Amino acid sequence: MRFCIIGLGTFGTHLARQLARDGHEVIGVDNDPAHTDAMKDEIEFLVTGDCANMDTFQDIPVADCDAVIIAIGKDFEAALSVAANVQQIGARRIISRIINSLHARLLKLLKIEEVIIPESLAAAWLARSLRSPDVLNCFQVGKGHEIAEVSVPAGIVGKTLRELELRARYELNLVTVMRRKDASSVSSTLPQIDKILGIPDPGRIFEAQDILLLFGTEKNVRRLLEDHAAG
Repeated sequence: MRFCIIGLGTFGTHLARQLARDGHEVIGVDNDPAHTDAMKDEIEFLVTGDCANMDTFQDIPVADCDAVIIAIGKDFEAALSVAANVQQIGARRIISRIINSLHARLLKLLKIEEVIIPESLAAAWLARSLRSPDVLNCFQVGKGHEIAEVSVPAGIVGKTLRELELRARYELNLVTVMRRKDASSVSSTLPQIDKILGIPDPGRIFEAQDILLLFGTEKNVRRLLEDHAAG
């Protein structure tokens, strides 16, 4: 997929790196040459220019992008101008970082509904990880449910999925089992996926290097981890 990220500050830079690491094509845009220059060894397509000026988009294939992410973090007026320009050009999908509630309301008037607050997301994830340190990552699914990547608890190692009775005892579904390799970048807090073992076999024995991908409620994930924290 192809993504355009406008604004290569801290948030935009990390997002660009992660998308590129995941194999996507990234177009990075910033009005500060120092920001684009800092990414030249990581992002192939970089544009230095002010996207509040419509002429800048002559060098950016917005229509060919699956999404345009406006990652401007401080300049409220510039962020709105860029959003209006991107919408006028006809981007397929626009996702905007918001600075405050007024920013969100004004974007809604422009019919831009997808907004994010990186600091809020980071705080929510930190709170989740503090509650359950063995949860490596999670994605909220509706109210109260989540898909969570969990380091296999010590008490499960050597047992089988059949013996564990995840559904009957914890109302959890094991989606798959993964293995991870060491993180390749100091900018990443998580190691990268090395291997996915596919649909779990009920007779497979859990090993210490396993990462479990579970679906269920946070309460039941935490209960599983607490019950099997030690052998």
